[in-house]
Amino acid sequence: ATFDLTLVTPSGETVLGNTPVKSKETDDGRQTTVFETTPRMSVYLLAFVFGEMGYTSGKTSKGIEIRSYATPDNVKLTQMSVDEGVKIMEFFEEYFDVPYPLAKLDMVALPDFNVGAMENWGLMTFRESIMLVDQKTSSIESQQICSLVVSHELSHQWFGNLVTMKWWDDLWLNESFANMMEYRAVDAVHPEWHIWEQFVSHEGASAKRRDSILDVQSVKSVVNHPDDIDTLFDPSIVYAKGGTLLHMLMHYIGEDNFRKGLQDYFTKHSYRNTVADDLWEALGAASN
Repeated sequence: ATFDLTLVTPSGETVLGNTPVKSKETDDGRQTTVFETTPRMSVYLLAFVFGEMGYTSGKTSKGIEIRSYATPDNVKLTQMSVDEGVKIMEFFEEYFDVPYPLAKLDMVALPDFNVGAMENWGLMTFRESIMLVDQKTSSIESQQICSLVVSHELSHQWFGNLVTMKWWDDLWLNESFANMMEYRAVDAVHPEWHIWEQFVSHEGASAKRRDSILDVQSVKSVVNHPDDIDTLFDPSIVYAKGGTLLHMLMHYIGEDNFRKGLQDYFTKHSYRNTVADDLWEALGAASN
């Protein structure tokens, strides 16, 4: 569906949605913010955030503004996420050869967030400990985690948001792909990190340990009821094992064919739902 969102909030607070603000009015201590109509999108990607926040911003070479928001005391720790967001956005636009489909991208560090991050379209949300980095004192590992998670959620803007799985049994279409692509992008912008070595040692080893257990779930699992959905998010299987399988597939058919197949997949199925066979068809046609 498309969404027309209006929020009424205390005046003076920052208000964010998936799309840019269309109009804003203040009356009697209340602020009414109307957002531009979203593109056709899946319901679970709708998001809004409001509160006392500041931000750091940057722009890609194609003019897309990327902002990183945090509570006022933490704004000084948002520069790295902006810098990584700009570089990784530029990489994905070139790699997929499909433009980022929205007018802006906001990233928000949320206090007390129950997951690591979420790829809401145009309004990605993060746990503070992942997104906020003091580049003067933080470890390389902390910087790598920030970069990898920003990259993971950014890849979802195409694989998951622009094209969305039809049902949750194809969750791997979102998460396995993002698991692999987060490393592909970070390797491009930080070759000095040799991040593929960590892909093997972290993701590969995690997948093998978990996959050795009898009756562990498969990468693609049947989902008969919405209550089953939360059981799917096994990081060692749907993320790591699926990601390593896609990494093997990319090398098997060649990265040029892999990219061509993805471009065709995104172009053909934009703003629609897909099943796994749609991806296999695109990769098969590109690689013969």
